[in-house]
Amino acid sequence: MSIGLSFTGKIDSPQALLEAAKALAEERKYHLAAGEGGMKVAMCPLGGELGILWKPEGGPSGPWLARGGCVSTPAGAGFHRAAAELLDRLPIRALEVRDETGFYRHRDFQRMKEEHFYPWLRTLVDVCRREGGKGVSGMQLCWDLEQYAPEDIPDTVVTPMGRFRLGELARMVEQGGMEALAGRFFLWNGRTQDARFFRNRALNALWERCYFAPSARSEEDAGINAAILDDLERAAKMDPSLPLPRGSYEEVCALAGREPALPQGPELAEEFLPGYRKGLATHALGALRLTLPGSYLYGWERWGSGGAHLWTDGSGPVWRVNTYRAREGDARFTDSLNALNGLEGRTLKGGKLRWGWREIREGRERLYQAVCEVAAGPALFAITATCASPGELGQVAELIGRISVVNNTAQRETVQARQ
Repeated sequence: MSIGLSFTGKIDSPQALLEAAKALAEERKYHLAAGEGGMKVAMCPLGGELGILWKPEGGPSGPWLARGGCVSTPAGAGFHRAAAELLDRLPIRALEVRDETGFYRHRDFQRMKEEHFYPWLRTLVDVCRREGGKGVSGMQLCWDLEQYAPEDIPDTVVTPMGRFRLGELARMVEQGGMEALAGRFFLWNGRTQDARFFRNRALNALWERCYFAPSARSEEDAGINAAILDDLERAAKMDPSLPLPRGSYEEVCALAGREPALPQGPELAEEFLPGYRKGLATHALGALRLTLPGSYLYGWERWGSGGAHLWTDGSGPVWRVNTYRAREGDARFTDSLNALNGLEGRTLKGGKLRWGWREIREGRERLYQAVCEVAAGPALFAITATCASPGELGQVAELIGRISVVNNTAQRETVQARQ
C-alpha cells in the first residue's frame, strides 16, 4: 500500500543525464548518488528519492533507454510534486510517466493531496482506531524493517515521525481535519520546503536517528546533532509561530556544545518526547533478536576475510556478534562454552541459548567478557560482551535475558503485516 510514480524514456548518454542531475541537485540541495548503471537523487528522508536506471538500446554508443520512479509515501505529497518537477528538468526524451495520482498530468497539488494522500493516511488512521484499547503491542506504521525496532509501549504506534497513542491520530483529525494530521504525519506535506518541512525533518531525526550522545563521541553524532539544530533554527526563522520541540532542541544544543539560538515561540506539546534511541532498541540478525541500549553505535569490525557486527557506546560493554551456519542439520553449541564461569542455559521459542563469563587480558588490562551462543535451526550466533569491570556483567546478563529468535515463517508474516 503506497503511492508513487514510474517512468520510461530515452537519454543521449548517461554522462549528459548525470551532469544535468548534478546541477539540479546542487541548485536544490539534494543528494546525488550514481553508479555504473543508474543513479538516485535523494530529496528528503523517509524514502524520498527518485531512482533512475539506464542501459543501451542497441550498441554501447546508444541511444540509451532510461527507466525509474519513486515511492512517495510516507514522505508526502510535497516530495511527489518535487519528483515530478525534477523529471521536467532532466534531459529525458520520449518521456512516459505513469503517475497513479494523475499529478504529472493535471498539476493540481491540492487535488492530489485530497484524492490520494489523505485517503491513504485515513486508512492508517482507521487501522489505529480499530486497534485502540486492545493492548496491542509492537505496532509500527511506515517503519523500515531493515533497522532497529524501538522499545514497545502497548496501545501506541511507532512511526518515523514519532510515537502516538493508537487513538491519537483519529483525535487529531477530529480536532483539526486531515490537513492538520497530514502536516504532522508526512515529513513533506507542503508545496515547497517550508518551515514545517524543516521542523518535520528535525523531528524525524530526533525520533529515529538521534543517539542523544555528545557530538564529541563520533562524526555520526556530530552530523546528526548539527543537522537537527540547523533545521529547527531555520524553521523558526521561516515561521516564528510554528510549534517546535524546544526542550529537545536545548537538549541537543548541550550535547553539541552549541549556544541555543531559537527565538521565543510555541512549544510542540506531545505526550511522548522525541527519541526512540533513548530507550532500548532491538536489532535483527537473521533469526536472532538482540536488544541493546539505543545509544549504541553500530559498525562492522573486519577480521581478515570476515568480521563481526559491533555495537559500542564508547564507555559501556562492547558487543560483538558472529553468525555461522551448520552444513547439515541443526547447529550445536561449541565445546568452548564448557570453560566459562557461571555457565547457564535456557530454551527459546525456536532455539536455545547458553552463556557464561570469563576473564581476559588486553595488554595489561584485565577485562570481563560474557560469551553467549544461540542455536536456531542451522544458524549459530556467537555473541560476546566485553566489560571493563565485573559490575557491568549484571547489565549484560539482563540484556542476554532479552535475547529471542524468530523462525522464518514468523519473519515472513511480520514483513507482510507491516507493508
